[in-house]
Amino acid sequence: MAQTMSKIKIKKQEKFIREFGDDELITSSISKMMDYKLMKYEEEIKKLDKELKQFERSYKMESSFFIKEFASGRQGDEMDFVEWASLYRMRQRLAERKAKLEGMR
Repeated sequence: MAQTMSKIKIKKQEKFIREFGDDELITSSISKMMDYKLMKYEEEIKKLDKELKQFERSYKMESSFFIKEFASGRQGDEMDFVEWASLYRMRQRLAERKAKLEGMR
């Protein structure tokens, strides 16, 4: 649903620009908002990376390898593993959103 809403908003923005013309202030504002959001994504990703590194050091395993093992059921369901998997997935979602936003620039 959020993706659909996003598309609708973009269509409205495109219609506005076509009808009323591009405006430097609006363009600058949108650019600043995008920069701000990218900065926030980067901050969150760095924070998650630090947490992931702690698990990697503790279990002497890269997160990318761990998640494959966890998804296949070979790691068990200890609370540490559930937390590690959640952090990894959160980081992946943020990285995808960041990449998507960067692609809009």
